[in-house]
Amino acid sequence: MKSRKIVYGFLGMLLVISLLLAGIILHLRNQKLKIVFLDVGQGDAVLIEKGSNQILIDGGPSSQKELEELGKYIPFWDRTIELVIATHPDQDHIGGLIGVLKNYKVCEEMDNAATGDSDAYKNYLQLIDEKKIDRLRGERGMNIKLAEANLAILYPGKNLVNNPKDTNADSIVAKMTSGQNSFLFTGDFPTEQDTKIFAAGVDLAATILKVAHHGSKYATSTEFLDRVRPQEAIISVGANNRYGHPAAEVVDKLKTRGILVKRTDQLGDIEYDF
Repeated sequence: MKSRKIVYGFLGMLLVISLLLAGIILHLRNQKLKIVFLDVGQGDAVLIEKGSNQILIDGGPSSQKELEELGKYIPFWDRTIELVIATHPDQDHIGGLIGVLKNYKVCEEMDNAATGDSDAYKNYLQLIDEKKIDRLRGERGMNIKLAEANLAILYPGKNLVNNPKDTNADSIVAKMTSGQNSFLFTGDFPTEQDTKIFAAGVDLAATILKVAHHGSKYATSTEFLDRVRPQEAIISVGANNRYGHPAAEVVDKLKTRGILVKRTDQLGDIEYDF
């Protein structure tokens, strides 16, 4: 009887191992490029994934929420994120990245090198140092490859505003291109910096626009939209937030141009697969 239990236990263990291996193989065979605008409440977080390789842009305000979201898309056996990008040092963009740095092996981190005075930013930098994560300065001209996709940094350039009281001004703006599809990620890039990015002569045209600053009235100018010419616009925003985001005038501006508006507070996670 005892030997029978041992045999059954061994067979059960083999079954579990077989199922795990089948899951891993199935996941690795799914080589579609996936871009997910994560529903992290009043904040920003975008996961870009191809097979077992990931790029994470921002992490929302909460580590708990960010880790819950990543758990939906990154299998439990994959504890490595190849690149984390912090567009700027505000709590609603880097708060959740603290949990990411603690719970995943992050190979490289990129930020704009602008300084911030929040406790979240100080803790974030301390973790990068403690874990000896390679830290890159994101600036115009850099390109990151993810299989056939390319993520180009369009802003900022070498010269920063670097004002801890106006951390949005140096937000990293990046454009990912894969075949006929392109995504423009804007962080909290403000309208007042439009002239700088226009003067740089970068190509802002994109199929999908991540609307800057959660649809704030201080971002996404008419001229900016005219240069991007998106078909769809994603607004990452928390329901009934105290800032009144997104601003009605911004939403109207998008809809007047025939741009399909998608909001995380209404749709939850917004996912694209190619």
